[in-house]
Amino acid sequence: MERLRGHPVAMTLAAFGLAAGAVVAIAAAFGFGAFTDAWSHLYPGWLAFGLGAELLAFGAYGFAYRAAARVHSGPDLPSALVARVVMAGFGPFSVGGGFAIDKRALAAVDGDERGATVRVLGLGVLEWALLAPAAWLCAVVLLASGGSRVMPSLLWPWAIAVPVGFTIALWLAEPNRRERIAAGGPVRRALGVGLQGVGILRSLAANISTSWSAWLGTAAYWALDIAAFYGAIRFVGLQPDLGETVLAYASGYALTRRSTPLGGAGTTETLMTFALHWVGEPVPVALAAVLVYRVWSFVVPAVPALLARPRIEALCDAADAGRPAPRRVQQRAAAPLGQQ
Repeated sequence: MERLRGHPVAMTLAAFGLAAGAVVAIAAAFGFGAFTDAWSHLYPGWLAFGLGAELLAFGAYGFAYRAAARVHSGPDLPSALVARVVMAGFGPFSVGGGFAIDKRALAAVDGDERGATVRVLGLGVLEWALLAPAAWLCAVVLLASGGSRVMPSLLWPWAIAVPVGFTIALWLAEPNRRERIAAGGPVRRALGVGLQGVGILRSLAANISTSWSAWLGTAAYWALDIAAFYGAIRFVGLQPDLGETVLAYASGYALTRRSTPLGGAGTTETLMTFALHWVGEPVPVALAAVLVYRVWSFVVPAVPALLARPRIEALCDAADAGRPAPRRVQQRAAAPLGQQ
């Protein structure tokens, strides 16, 4: 793992190769001719819409990230440091995913590895606490309306699993119950840490007057990223409705972008293409739409992510050594953008 971290450019190129391989494999399976035809009726105006939405989504995520990091007396991170950590986390070079970078950076700032783990898990829970109910609502509406072209095998899992899953998770995350679960072997202790992350959702909900920025930033991130996805879909001429778009997006991100290795290279292209197919779109055109979306959500962030990485690398090295980063290292990582 350490050797892989030391070659971010090579890992970025490997990630691009995996993504390209997935695109070629799907195109070959369904016919290169059909994939070529998918580019015959384009609507260029949607390019600016989608790319603009994606760029704004990164800023919204940083807004939520900074607020989530403060939960349970966590550090109040400088804006420049947040920007660098967020951009590096969206880069395609992290084998452990963006959340691994988040955890290492937070642990280096305040020296609390467990607290950093819990806050990062809490951020992931917050992401799904907003996206999953939106997908659930779309599934319920489409089931109730009848006549939908969306496969029932996609609708019913969302309609059933979301309320059941949230109920069980919040019940297990109740403090006394969580402590009993964690009082065991390594697996139960790890589960206890995960449930602490779920418990952060309770804290964010109970202290909405101070945590509103975490909710607002996360909601804005999802809305803008879905808008970027929709822009790519419309660019190639597809016209799904809102419910179909949200379901395809949420199903394609079975794991959120920052939680998957190498930015989800290969897996995201595959899942999102077939998720669009499951809501009624032909595979070759769906693949073209996903390719456009991944260019601006996966390829475009690669350069700023690589530029941000050196400033936070020393932070992450300190976390790996189990100690807080020296003050001069933190100051350098938090220096205003554009300042050496």
